[in-house]
Amino acid sequence: MCAATAAAMRKGGNVTLSALADELGSVSVILEWATEKARPLDADVSVLLLGDDGKVRSNDDLIFYNQPSGAGGAVRLRGKTSNTEDPHTAFTDVVDVDMDNVPDSVERVLLAASLDGAQGDGFGRLEYLRVRLLRGSDAAELLRFDVTDASTETAFVLGEVYRRNGQWKFRAIGQGYDTGLETLITEYGVEVDPDDTQGAADGADGANGTAADPAGAAGAAAGSAGAVGAVGATTPAAEVAGAADAPGAAPAGAQQAGGPTVQPRVRERRAQTVTTKKRPAARRLSTSRARRLDETDGEQRWQPARLFPVAGIGGAAEQERRATSAFLAVVGSVREFGRAITTRFGAPAGQVETFIEVPFTRGDEPYVPDGLIRVKRGQRTWTALVEVKTGSGELRAEQIEAYLDIAREQRFDAVITVSNLITAPDERHPVAIDGRKTKKVGVYHLSWAEIRFRCQLLIENSAVADTTQEYILAELLRYLDHARSGALTFDDMGPHWVTVRDSISAGTLRPTDKGLPSVTERFDQLAHYLCLHLGGLLGIEVIPQLNRRIDAGGRRQLLAEELCQKGTLTAVLRIPGTVGPVTVSADLRAARVVCSINVEAPRQGRPLTRVKWVTRQLADANGNLRVESFEQGSREASRAELLTLVRQKPELLVTEPTREIRAFRISLSAPLGPKRGVGKGTFVTSVVDTLEKFYEEVAQNLREWRPSSDPAAGAAAAESGAPAETT
Repeated sequence: MCAATAAAMRKGGNVTLSALADELGSVSVILEWATEKARPLDADVSVLLLGDDGKVRSNDDLIFYNQPSGAGGAVRLRGKTSNTEDPHTAFTDVVDVDMDNVPDSVERVLLAASLDGAQGDGFGRLEYLRVRLLRGSDAAELLRFDVTDASTETAFVLGEVYRRNGQWKFRAIGQGYDTGLETLITEYGVEVDPDDTQGAADGADGANGTAADPAGAAGAAAGSAGAVGAVGATTPAAEVAGAADAPGAAPAGAQQAGGPTVQPRVRERRAQTVTTKKRPAARRLSTSRARRLDETDGEQRWQPARLFPVAGIGGAAEQERRATSAFLAVVGSVREFGRAITTRFGAPAGQVETFIEVPFTRGDEPYVPDGLIRVKRGQRTWTALVEVKTGSGELRAEQIEAYLDIAREQRFDAVITVSNLITAPDERHPVAIDGRKTKKVGVYHLSWAEIRFRCQLLIENSAVADTTQEYILAELLRYLDHARSGALTFDDMGPHWVTVRDSISAGTLRPTDKGLPSVTERFDQLAHYLCLHLGGLLGIEVIPQLNRRIDAGGRRQLLAEELCQKGTLTAVLRIPGTVGPVTVSADLRAARVVCSINVEAPRQGRPLTRVKWVTRQLADANGNLRVESFEQGSREASRAELLTLVRQKPELLVTEPTREIRAFRISLSAPLGPKRGVGKGTFVTSVVDTLEKFYEEVAQNLREWRPSSDPAAGAAAAESGAPAETT
């Protein structure tokens, strides 16, 4: 694989992507923008898949915030992240595109952006706006395009990836629209819900998902690819046809005084229209299919037959052989799962074949890797050797290096290891390997926890098209969940945990203590496991918040310093749809685990009104939550009380009626288990249970307040407890 060469694009310019990277595979489209911290603007990336007529083939070809996946999973929204850089806040919105799996009937992949701001706000208010393309296999930047001439536009066609003579090319477009996303997508054949153009008064209810729009409130929780809840109201075919013939109807893309015309173009009659009103994005933990199955465990019921039996597993060798065979069989038979596993390592989206215990000879010595994966697409073949460990089995550097040598001799592409060892996202491999052996062959690692998460992600989102294949995938997940499979969750803080814990209690922990690096490494892995665990229940990608300038070793050194100085271990998780990152802090001195989240207060209304706004969003939460208020100009909390008291006397969080409250912090504290393993009274279980409870009671229910162009309306929204909606 050659190194990618980044290209800086100018408006109207085009480039052949194969000239930038010889193996394209998948790409990540990253929309980046920054706005004033005091007056944030929310932008979103959208993708339209266009046929040879320059129009979408169906409404499913619009991939955006209400419809996060399309083309059979080839295009997927990953979600937003933000980072405060005083006095601005920088945002990114990412969509992954598997170029090898884009249907042949799609000629153009249009990349767009839209703005969710108050009336009068346009892209010109942003500090910068740009789009970048990264190669999916190694995140190498292929190109970037900066929009420098934005003004009042609220939607932009940034660029397009298109086919030309059998190759993918990119064109920088930079065409703006003053009338929003509705006009843009209508111009390309998307049928928009007529309710989207009825004005701000009707739009507020729909966007907030209140009782006026029950479909919005229910559909957002699903959020799955292709789910009915992701699209708007059902429109009979007769109504669609009649709308096009209505008196005064304007052609697609035309503008009228009252706003954009969104009359559907008469092509084929579709049963559903698309709504651009945002759904409440946070997933409900109660809707998790895995959670519902767990709740039935206590019921008296017969044991369903297993596709992958767990009976008769004897020693470690049999356990490893069964897990390998089950995993590779499903990789080869369930199309979506096989591609989810292999394409992230650079394989094309093609036909997957899997084999177990394939013999090779290196010198005079025989070697039998646990498995082999081969992916074919056209003239290209991608092959990887697989080494699997279950239970407490450990990967050995000399064995992996031997397989790397075999792979190089056989001209294979990769060696993949699978074990219970969980690695952080920025760790290439958990075993120290001679770098010279990886120059021509990639080496990658999968934990069983991540494999379990990939299963859950597809199942929770109903992303497997074939029902039989979905059953097979669910049976693999059921097998991995059984203790006899040897595919463990994160279940141990390591052999040095008790010593370090006791040293903290005694106040004698020193930075040079022998067991400290092991404990901080385990906690760093636990943070990644929390992302996999919660993300699997919700069917979304939860990621740890990492400092890109610090690698895993540096991050663990900072954890060691924190543990020595404060007696705490802290991780920050980014959960799509929540008002901000969730902080998980384990205080070993106080034996408490605390989960917290910050939410910005409304910018309109009195301080007391702002307090009521946040308490109304926590109407069903337990009263033992801690609520802190932060005033303008202060980094420290001005007041802190339990939620049960704040409900009775909101003024407890107000110091003076003239002091403006800028933010709140909501925290849940619970006892921290001291034991090193899993189960009742253990460190790991107490952290996991507290995070689940906090998400269910707090994080999934909080919604950010958005400024209104009408101060009176904004104050009224704050008083009612609902986020204000821009007009």
